[in-house]
Amino acid sequence: MGAYWSVVLAVVWRDALVERRNLQSLVAMITFALLVVVLFHFAFNIQGGEEARFFPGAIWVALFFGGTVGMARTLHMEEVDGRGRALTLAPVDRSAVFVGKFLSNLLLLGVTQLVAVPLFVAAFRLPGIAAPGLFVGGLALGTWGFAALGTLLTNAAGGSQGLGLILPLLLFPLLVPVALGGVALVAAGVSGETGPAIVSWMQLLLVFDLLFTVLPALFYEYIVEV
Repeated sequence: MGAYWSVVLAVVWRDALVERRNLQSLVAMITFALLVVVLFHFAFNIQGGEEARFFPGAIWVALFFGGTVGMARTLHMEEVDGRGRALTLAPVDRSAVFVGKFLSNLLLLGVTQLVAVPLFVAAFRLPGIAAPGLFVGGLALGTWGFAALGTLLTNAAGGSQGLGLILPLLLFPLLVPVALGGVALVAAGVSGETGPAIVSWMQLLLVFDLLFTVLPALFYEYIVEV
């Protein structure tokens, strides 16, 4: 087990060092998220107390599109310099590679949120977050599922030409449960209104997250070979 997590940490550390040197993926993700902030702020005249109603959908649009751009950019860089193929050929547990890549993408998405979420709160002039724990939990559960599914699709199809163009077509339909649950939980966190439906959304997101984290890790070697 110690050797397994050593591989996981090595993959995360390698990706962090590569990203620190060029910051291309992180800059692309943050830039796209900020573009969505500007678009929603200036293109839509949201007022009259409707800010809290539009905020959850807007923040997830920014995170989904910005994250997709960043993950596609990361995959492209790995295919250009051969790092992705080297990981595939390395004599290590393939599931550890998947978990490491998943944690790397989760870290990138987390850093993007640290920049984008406060700007969205300011742009939408929210007076405050009624239930901060529910708000952060909704973001965390949604980001977990997004990172797991995005990691599976990008790495399983590594080497496929034009994946960056078709990645949204593959990813977004499968993200519907994450989008619905994430928006519902973030909206509940902003308004403070909770109920049985919120618990159901949390359970759905948790099942989705575990499903697309555990199963790809178990069968990642066969997925990559196919």
